[in-house]
Amino acid sequence: MVAQGSASAKDEFAEVAAAPTWSRKQQRLLALARGVTPALLRVLGTSWRWDLPKGIPPGAFTQPPERAIYVFWHRCLLPIAWIARDRGFGVLVSQHFDGEMIAQTAERLGYRLFRGSSTRGGSEALEAMTTALRAGQPLALTVDGPRGPRYRAKRGAIELARATGAPIYALHASPRRCWTMRSWDEFQIPKPCTVIRGDWAGPIRIARDIGLEAMETHRIEMEQTLNRLRRRWEPETEKEALT
Repeated sequence: MVAQGSASAKDEFAEVAAAPTWSRKQQRLLALARGVTPALLRVLGTSWRWDLPKGIPPGAFTQPPERAIYVFWHRCLLPIAWIARDRGFGVLVSQHFDGEMIAQTAERLGYRLFRGSSTRGGSEALEAMTTALRAGQPLALTVDGPRGPRYRAKRGAIELARATGAPIYALHASPRRCWTMRSWDEFQIPKPCTVIRGDWAGPIRIARDIGLEAMETHRIEMEQTLNRLRRRWEPETEKEALT
């Protein structure tokens, strides 16, 4: 993995390709994730209050959502996953253990999962998402996942947009009060009844005939846009660290 965000899309999606083998402890945690986490999220989510801008990305809340690529940082996953639930968005989920934990919840919240292949590397996930986008499937992608570095966008969303003509929208969700995990992404868990401020920007459109240099320019644009949205709200967030 290239820390500066210049890895190819196939390299990015290849990160999800290792065939998983779970220990007994991990199997118990996965069973817990299947049975308990979705219910806990629904209890938390129904208590959250939202402060959203007047405009929202066009087509994001139609049923079904219009074809587009919605990108955000990994730490924002929980509130965005809640507000976009049961709308049929496609999500890329790694085959690392933390990705499998997410998958157990995401599937039960109405998301379509795209996974890597141990036989064809990351290319199968990329091809599957490209085909789905062309057929009208909207995607929601954490562009610094699955393992960082934090706030550094990878190029996969740009590659998908170039191949399909789908627009990219940048999203951010910032809870006023939250617990923050001591993890690479500083994952945020909004506290009950807190206000969550939403923000967005876009579209970013990618021409199909651009080269690698122009793709890198768009990747930087996407990264800077996401960080601008993050900085707009971050100083107002009250955080409590979790081990």
